Parts: sequence; C-alpha cells; structure tokens
Amino acid sequence: MPREGRTVAKSFRVNEKALAALQEEANRQSVSVNTLVNQLLLDYSEFGRFLQRINALRLSRKTFQEILNAVSDDSLAKAGEIAGKSAPMAIIASKWGKITVSTVIEFIHDLSAYANLFEYYEKNENDRWTITLMHELGPKWSIFLVHYVGEALVAAGVQPKTRVSDRAVIFSF
Repeated sequence: MPREGRTVAKSFRVNEKALAALQEEANRQSVSVNTLVNQLLLDYSEFGRFLQRINALRLSRKTFQEILNAVSDDSLAKAGEIAGKSAPMAIIASKWGKITVSTVIEFIHDLSAYANLFEYYEKNENDRWTITLMHELGPKWSIFLVHYVGEALVAAGVQPKTRVSDRAVIFSF
C-alpha cells in the first residue's frame, strides 16, 4: 500500500455483519482487523471516492480480459486515447487540483496501488523518469495502457518515449 503518515486512535460503531466479514478476511490474509480496516480506509480515501465520482465499475479480471480479447487492437488504441483524455484528468483535478507531471505520476501510482491495473515501478535519475507498468493481461492491455497513460502524460506537458511488450509498458521522459 502507499506511503502514508501516522495513525490516530478513533472509535467507530460497526455493523455486526460487516465486522464478521472483516474478521474473516483479516484471518484469510493473516493480518489484524486493524490493518485490514486501515487498508480499506486508505483505499477509499486515496482512490475509491474519486472513482465513485466518475461512476467507475468493478469487474473480475477474467471478465475484463474477455472484453479486451473481443476488441480489435485499433479500437483499443482509440479507446485508450479517448479515455486517457478525460478520466485521468477528472480524477487528477478532483484529487490534486491541477495536472502536473508530479500529479500524473501519483495518479499512475494510485492505479497500481488501488485499482490493481498493473505493477508500478519508477526510476528517476537526474530528472529523467522511467516508469514501468507490468501486467499479466497480454498485448491488448499493453495497447490500451500505452495510449491511456500516454494521454495523461501529454496533458502534463510530457512527450514520453514508449516501449511496449505483451506484459509491460515503459514510459521514458
């Protein structure tokens, strides 16, 4: 999960059914209920509440992959461009107030940490960024990501160089 600040003590009343589900899930993950609740609250406060504002959907990975496989490469590229010009801008503006390289990078990180769209790796050497997005959804997902994330970077004034494989997209700028 993301890099966050200190914790504070707070008391809440919790629905009994919800608490039972939280305890069951905490046991399954081998974490405390406190840790799990903190993860859920961070997920909501840092990303989920912004997704609600744009009416985001939740799909299983398998269903999503079936949709990807049914669409042509050209259509995915076009969809990535169109979606990349709107959804990231709405979320970034809503969360940080402005579109900058820094806020776009934070947005990309959030897509990894909270939306589970890819694994995120970054390297910054002398203000030269390399951002790698690794995934297991195949070449069609790479096609979409290169256009979707690429449009967000362009909106921040960056013209990234990209390298694409079946399992990764690498942006350099």
